[in-house]
Amino acid sequence: MNRILVVYYSRSGHTEFVARQIAALCHADLERIVDRRPRQGWLGYLRSSLEAILGLRPDIERGRHRPGDYDLVIVGTPVWFWGVASPVRTWLHRHRGALDHVALFCTCGGSGHARTLDALEAMCGSPALARLVLTERAVPQCQRDPALRSFLLELKRVRSVSVSLPPLQDQAHA
Repeated sequence: MNRILVVYYSRSGHTEFVARQIAALCHADLERIVDRRPRQGWLGYLRSSLEAILGLRPDIERGRHRPGDYDLVIVGTPVWFWGVASPVRTWLHRHRGALDHVALFCTCGGSGHARTLDALEAMCGSPALARLVLTERAVPQCQRDPALRSFLLELKRVRSVSVSLPPLQDQAHA
């Protein structure tokens, strides 16, 4: 059985919700990237925006898990100004050498996801085994979203990941 780690950063809670769903469905450990400075309010939003635009790497807390101990690391980020959230950038810079097999996901308001996932792949140093995009509108019902199911099936196919597949959207309404 593969050991899986889901690592994520979330400012608003959307990415955290998806990370928790993926971790539960993949029987994975969960690691929240913790920023050392607060990001609440409009000043936090402004700081987040500037860091994303400028490609900065803020200080983050040390995590509990070592990504090199896992067969697969799933990294999640919100899309900030068509890019990777800066705390995720810091985490990837810190752990890049330990990321042999990765899958990626992002949450977004509607655009910037392709550029963000491409940037995540470049920061990881290898292509992702699977990629997932969920809009903020899709997040609350993500377990019924066909995109999540496809993401999980791809992980199962390429890494023999043991997953608990959610029902298809059509089956959920039957």
